[in-house]
Amino acid sequence: MQNNLNDLIKRGKVINEKVWEASYPAVSLKNLCKIAQYLDNVLPDDFLAITTHISYECSSLFHFFVSDVGIDDWSGVIKNNLEIRKQYIEDSEGKSDMSHILVLADDDGGSVFMITQDSPEKPTPVIWCDYGDMYYYSIHKKFRNPHDEWPSFTAFFEYLVEQEEQKLREDLL
Repeated sequence: MQNNLNDLIKRGKVINEKVWEASYPAVSLKNLCKIAQYLDNVLPDDFLAITTHISYECSSLFHFFVSDVGIDDWSGVIKNNLEIRKQYIEDSEGKSDMSHILVLADDDGGSVFMITQDSPEKPTPVIWCDYGDMYYYSIHKKFRNPHDEWPSFTAFFEYLVEQEEQKLREDLL
């Protein structure tokens, strides 16, 4: 498993160098611990391993909230997540439970979030759904519309890397 994770990080770094003119710093473990503490989430080991070695800027598919952490804006991740939680709780009249959700991206096009667990060793599903379905999920623990789901952050990150590798191959043709 660890070799697979190390290979995935290397592949992500190669993409980062090819796609972006400037390499953004990885997220420090200290900042990730602050995020986990303030949001009261347990971050999975694979998320920590990937995030502390490579910036999310390697993905041009969309921009993660957590990529701001590499630019010393870890408080922005906390602020965004707390604002989304607060809004969902208000809109649902207290029925929304976002306590185990870490929002990675959220805009009019959709939401990407991780369902954190009570232990860092447990796989943490990542879900990419239509905008608004994260709200529905936070209340009903199910979705109204089709969505993409990965069993772990590693699987999700591997998907992103594969998408970028495919795009790079197509650009060479």
